[in-house]
Amino acid sequence: MSETTEVLEIDNTEDNKVDDLYMVFIIDNKKYALSSKYVIEIIEMLPITKVPFIPDYIKGIINLRSTIIPVMDTRMRFKMEEIEYNERTCIVIIENNDNKIGLIVDAVNEVINISDSQIMKTTSNRKEYDQNFIKGVSEINKEVQFILDCEELISIEGGINKEIVM
Repeated sequence: MSETTEVLEIDNTEDNKVDDLYMVFIIDNKKYALSSKYVIEIIEMLPITKVPFIPDYIKGIINLRSTIIPVMDTRMRFKMEEIEYNERTCIVIIENNDNKIGLIVDAVNEVINISDSQIMKTTSNRKEYDQNFIKGVSEINKEVQFILDCEELISIEGGINKEIVM
């Protein structure tokens, strides 16, 4: 498997408060934001090795610099129509509590500041749904961003990492 060039690396040493920096990406023409503290890097698509007996939205695993990382198609996880990957499709590598997972997204948009006061919390009862990945909504420059709950995404992956032992 050949190495790929990094598309973007998040630099948390900027003057901005790290907790306020969010990476914004596109899925189905909607903007989603994820705290940059979870984002390790953004890479071009790599060959994905399928793994049996895992949910359909987990596309398989990649070998990234000798580290095996499970990869989730975020569209499929959000129960959206699956599309063919193109030159803008990329994998966002995130990490929380030593669990890494790659999120396939339609495109990465930007890194922006979103303070806690700019996030409107959702009031839905999480128990009403299987998973609620949206923890809030923000509107900046007249554009809406859905703020994702990284810990919910990682918790889905948590059991999968243990099953994929090479």
